[in-house]
Amino acid sequence: MKKSILISSLFVATALVSQSAMAEIKIRAGAGSSTYELGGDYITAKSTYKPATIGLTFSSDSGANAGYLDLSYSGGSGKHDGWTKYGTPSEEFKRSDFALTGGVVFLNQDNGIAGNVYVGIKTGTTTLGATKAALEGPGPYTPTSSWTEETFETSGVIFGGGASFPIASGRAGSVGVNVGLGIMGAKWKDNSTAGFSATADTAVGGSLGASYTFPFTSNFGVTADYKYHSYSYNFGTSALPFTVRERISTLGATVYAKF
Repeated sequence: MKKSILISSLFVATALVSQSAMAEIKIRAGAGSSTYELGGDYITAKSTYKPATIGLTFSSDSGANAGYLDLSYSGGSGKHDGWTKYGTPSEEFKRSDFALTGGVVFLNQDNGIAGNVYVGIKTGTTTLGATKAALEGPGPYTPTSSWTEETFETSGVIFGGGASFPIASGRAGSVGVNVGLGIMGAKWKDNSTAGFSATADTAVGGSLGASYTFPFTSNFGVTADYKYHSYSYNFGTSALPFTVRERISTLGATVYAKF
């Protein structure tokens, strides 16, 4: 059901792009500073890292309305403190995110205020180093059950909307706000000999964002933004049920070019 709704929505957005003679391509790249936090019954970990981001948007312009398809990727690495409370050093941390969204923008041509709605798919992968986990963590571990890495993978459908407000009729740029919801699934696994793996029940979470965009020219500009995501997952089907709360906050900047 979720997949059919998503495919239908992306098909509509694709049709809007293909039917317009005013097609446009926008590329962007940038960097940011992110704080990633995991909490729950058996895990508490935090990492501050600097992800790089790239994106590509195909859009149309048919007057007051426009359709678009957007691809985005971000990734970065750092250290996490998940095992430091047991006297171990900080471990390696990696995070990557990918999203494909399609949507429609509605422009008020009298005041320049624009609104948009979107739907898409999103995936995220978190890799947590755990070199000392089996030796220093709680529980009756043996050398054959030890692991050196844990992976937390999420995927699902996202949808939401937002608005953009011009400053000084757009001469000083614009500010934007957005809010989104997600219906996500997750898997937690490690690389132990036993091969632990648990799948979470479907979770609902959300995101908030704010941005400022300044166009140097009609085809080139910069955007500064803040994003916050929060999801809670219940791994109730494993032999030892547990919950995981995931929170990500990112302050970033990107440059873009339109063609």
